[in-house]
Amino acid sequence: MATAGERLLPAVADGRVRPLIDSTLSFSTAARAAARLRSHQAHGKIILSVP
Repeated sequence: MATAGERLLPAVADGRVRPLIDSTLSFSTAARAAARLRSHQAHGKIILSVP
């Protein structure tokens, strides 16, 4: 029996499954991003960009 990862990775690789991105913030605002996650305001992933 295939694992969830073995079934999911091909769908991610060919674009059938994509992550839901809530926002992209700079690394300097990581505390704000964490607060957004804790308060359940984020609807998807928060990306932290590094300069």
